[in-house]
Amino acid sequence: MTRATTAERNHLLPLGLILGAFVVLALIYAWATPPLEASDELWHFGMVDVIADTGALPVQVPGVETAWEQEGSQPPLYYALGALLVRSVDRSDFDNLREPNPHAKAGIPGASDNKNLVLHDTPHPPLQGTALAVYLLRGLGVLLGCITVVAVYNAAWELASRQLIALVAAGITAFNPMFLFISASVNNDNLVTALNSLILWQMLVMLRRGFSPWRSLALAVLIMLSSLSKLSGLVLVPVVALAGLWIAWQRRDVRGLFVLGGLMAVVWLVGAGWWYARNLTLYGELFGTQTMVAVAGPRLEPFTLVTLLEEFEGFRVGYWGWFGAVNITTFPGFYRVMDAVVILALVGLLLWLIRHRRHTGRLIPVLLLALVLVTGSIALIGWTAQTYASQGRLLFPYVAATSPLLALGLDTLLRRLRDWLATFALAGVGLLAAFAFVVPFASIAPQYAPPLPLNTISTGAKPVYARFGDVALIAYETPDRRYEPGDNVPITVYWQVLEQSERDLSLYLHAVDAAGDVIGRIDTFPGAGRLRTTTWEPGAIYADFYQIPLDEGAQGRSQLRVQVGWWHFASGEVIAPEDENGTPLESVMLDAGGFAGPAPEPEVQTLVEPVRFGGVIDLTGYTLDENQLTLAWRAAGTPQADYTVFVQVLDAGNRIVGQGDAPPDLPTRYWRSGDDVTTEHTITYQPALEAGEYRLMIGWYRPDDFSRLETASPDNAYELARITR
Repeated sequence: MTRATTAERNHLLPLGLILGAFVVLALIYAWATPPLEASDELWHFGMVDVIADTGALPVQVPGVETAWEQEGSQPPLYYALGALLVRSVDRSDFDNLREPNPHAKAGIPGASDNKNLVLHDTPHPPLQGTALAVYLLRGLGVLLGCITVVAVYNAAWELASRQLIALVAAGITAFNPMFLFISASVNNDNLVTALNSLILWQMLVMLRRGFSPWRSLALAVLIMLSSLSKLSGLVLVPVVALAGLWIAWQRRDVRGLFVLGGLMAVVWLVGAGWWYARNLTLYGELFGTQTMVAVAGPRLEPFTLVTLLEEFEGFRVGYWGWFGAVNITTFPGFYRVMDAVVILALVGLLLWLIRHRRHTGRLIPVLLLALVLVTGSIALIGWTAQTYASQGRLLFPYVAATSPLLALGLDTLLRRLRDWLATFALAGVGLLAAFAFVVPFASIAPQYAPPLPLNTISTGAKPVYARFGDVALIAYETPDRRYEPGDNVPITVYWQVLEQSERDLSLYLHAVDAAGDVIGRIDTFPGAGRLRTTTWEPGAIYADFYQIPLDEGAQGRSQLRVQVGWWHFASGEVIAPEDENGTPLESVMLDAGGFAGPAPEPEVQTLVEPVRFGGVIDLTGYTLDENQLTLAWRAAGTPQADYTVFVQVLDAGNRIVGQGDAPPDLPTRYWRSGDDVTTEHTITYQPALEAGEYRLMIGWYRPDDFSRLETASPDNAYELARITR
């Protein structure tokens, strides 16, 4: 392997630029995410807080709710450092700042509302109290992120001795939006990632230079600190041991191997052994993982290969960008681009392995880094088999293996195509940095920004009035369209604040079919969870937008309406609606389009040759039982208006003696070609109907002007049957 000159090695200006950009971007990510909203930040901070207050580690008791939850089972080093950093900060407002959002949708990236775990008066509180403590700990995370980036750069340099590869590896790490997000949060991953990255860097140095007492001591201390930060620090122990065995065999240096192994064992026992012994004493287990599962919640279903494949999306997306409480993603195309980058890098890495398969000295470092990823992935899969943890960002502790291998693969592939193409990898790093800059403004911050008061409502909104205590619904806006199972129904409701509310009230919007069954719902604080009625401005108007998800299993076809109401979550008290005159309303229903779910083919007693009405509706059959008539229809197109079926019984003089008009449950303007629809009719006869034969006539008409759909019958009325009375 050609060695880089000292001048090349010390040419660190590009790395300095990457670090500077990383710090700026990380601070933007810290600004975009309100305190306690980053992944598990609420409980990581709770762990720091309790140690800062008591000076002792908490004892985990499954079933007992705490401010630190499952994080109380984690190794303590990060939390102890955090406690030292914030113990002088007044955190007496912690309970107020962490007041939970009762309608939060954590872990549901497809949800359009309630991304916030806790309630905020503002997403950017003053830098004081608990908020200040959170931002101080986020600053610690940014510093640890810088250490990681430097370690990745140096690990890549040791691996390939090419500054281009080192810079690409550092850039892929520093400008990964998810790495930026986690670095700018309160999370023990930041410490273990930095320490593991230093370990891998020094392991690669050891592979090239051989054993050194001071390096062995440094590795031993780093491994001890890492395993005292998070259990993922233990994953590197067997890999470092294998590296030591290889060096001892290659250099015939058994003494150096014993020094390394002895130092690793002694330093670990002295520095970290006490915590693992504590686990044995308190919980009867060395690692505390079963206690952690009991607190966090175990999987409720068997974990199989199918489960792993189904949850691969979480690994994939979670490595590059799964923000908030694991419920915010960014532009879908970004993930596809990164998929392509990873695939290209793997192809290039395979080419590199084939080319260097006989060069053991160059091959071993790459294989050891690959082993880190394999071992780390197996450990993560083992963990997610016990609880729900399918997040790719949990592989960050091995980023000093991931990023150098990706950079090496990309460099190999591009240089194989054209040597000068490899420089385009740096341009790709620049594009990644630019995209990382966009994400906080486009994808994260808007999810927490509360809607602002309006002066007027949209001109396209439909006026309506219903008062719910201190607030009135004055208008709403929703597309007039057809929906199917799994669709989202967009709706904006306009609220006018009548008086200052003394309680935080919850809002519900239920999508309801013609039978009154709820087929989609949203329960929320207003503003999609970002507003509190106690903070609303009297007299103000708020536009409140939602997307109501319709149940995947909903069936039937009917008009769709949205029922709107308010209640007090803590007590369950429902706020009764009133009209503008103070008259109580039974409910508030808003027209929202049509719903067309799966429907069985109509079961009718009598089939007919299709009779077409208006060129768009065919009669296919009917059932007549006494005065109950069922008509089966099939759409041949979409009528341009809503039509009602008329059912008339005529005597010999063409006088109407019985009638059973009824519209279809699904208004005809929502029909699509091929739809099968039935209409039900109860025929009401004149009281003194004489015995005789009567004609049963059917057809379609518009209720607004009584115009009929044309059919090949006089007066556009089709004679369905003769009735004898």
